[in-house]
Amino acid sequence: MTLAARAFSSPLAGLAVIGLGASLASMDVAVNVAFPAITAAFSLETRAIRWVVVYYVVTYACLMLAFGRLGDAIGHRQVFRAGLILGVFAYAGCALAPDYSWLLLARIAQGVSTALVLSCAPALATQLFAEDRRTKALGAYAAISALAAVVAPVVGGLSIVWLDWSGVFWFRVPIVLLALAALPLVPTTPTSPRRAATGPDRIGPLLLAAAIASLLLSPSVIGAGTSPWRTLLLGSTGIVCLLGFVVQQHRAENPFFPRSAVRDLDLVLLNLFSIAVNFVAFAVPLLVPYYLARVSGYAGDGIGVALALSPLGMLLGSACAPRAARTLGTRRSALLGACAVACGSLLICAWSAQTHLPLMFASLLLNGAGLGLFQVAYTDVTVASLPRDARGVAGSLTMVTRTIGVVTAASALTWAVTYLERRHSASGADALTAFATAFSSVFLAIAIALAVLLILGCLRRSLWLQ
Repeated sequence: MTLAARAFSSPLAGLAVIGLGASLASMDVAVNVAFPAITAAFSLETRAIRWVVVYYVVTYACLMLAFGRLGDAIGHRQVFRAGLILGVFAYAGCALAPDYSWLLLARIAQGVSTALVLSCAPALATQLFAEDRRTKALGAYAAISALAAVVAPVVGGLSIVWLDWSGVFWFRVPIVLLALAALPLVPTTPTSPRRAATGPDRIGPLLLAAAIASLLLSPSVIGAGTSPWRTLLLGSTGIVCLLGFVVQQHRAENPFFPRSAVRDLDLVLLNLFSIAVNFVAFAVPLLVPYYLARVSGYAGDGIGVALALSPLGMLLGSACAPRAARTLGTRRSALLGACAVACGSLLICAWSAQTHLPLMFASLLLNGAGLGLFQVAYTDVTVASLPRDARGVAGSLTMVTRTIGVVTAASALTWAVTYLERRHSASGADALTAFATAFSSVFLAIAIALAVLLILGCLRRSLWLQ
């Protein structure tokens, strides 16, 4: 029996390979551990390190949907394999970068590799199993990514000790090679005859990629020493490209998004909720490290252990998602996960210097578990709502909404904390009290905002309760 044939009789083997390849993106959290070392190695100002993140994130965010559509047209495994091959060169290129400009170019290549891999990974995972096991497949796929996010900071820290900052890129090269070697365990998925016959819409993906890139870049250039007009120009360009994409969708014979999905108001609202949930959830890795260091007095190792609780919660939430879907239904499971994220944020806003560790850890676990449960259920609903020949677009869409929530949170929440901290300091509060008050206010605001949105969403029963 060939490897490809064995994949059909053992879909778990194929799922393990897909999860291994997709987990490379989750492992990029290890790069955050190397920020101080990269800054020192290239003699950078602290604020310049943002471009290591921005170039990478914007690249894969604006390309994922186009690559998902490409996978629907030519085969998801082919696109997935191309991403792994490019990943070998991208990670090695980052590790060997002789200067900062080279590193940023290699990060763009890494972003293209990530877009190719992530755009088709969910589609490959679901097509390994029968439709009635789709939620279980997505839960296992999400659990592998969450496990990678738990392990990556530890492995990244050790790799820096052994290989300096380049270690956070080198340790992923053998993982890519292993995924490539095992790729025959993943069967080739059939392409859509309907899409092949009508031909792809080439203008729509370009307009959508330009819109996403412009809108994500516009808040990133704030505070980068550039004119505010550049931010306004980027934002305006993004809006114009997005409107152009909408017009192109109506004109194209074979539109990028199936027209049935665009007309599905519940699906549109669910994707907007995904942005909101990920916006709120990203406050934990963004702001909690500062709180643990400044208010609680934790050292780096303690912060790392505490932050690992959130992805550990995601692992638990992802693992529980199939059972929750069978018991409550997929949409109710997504609602439960979103409520858990809001409750976790509400608990975090109540932290003080006297808060007991079990309560702090429970808050982080609850927040992560809610995100894991929501992400699996939301992905399942999105995949089910789009035709089978648009699974690449469906999987990519779930990743894009998540990325938009994360990127907007990175800009908006850091601005909010800085603004509130300055106001409290101007009122006479000491620096520590000003920060702690601003921290609590931000978490309280986002928890209440998400709760209000969820209550309003429940007014439309078909969104969550059908």
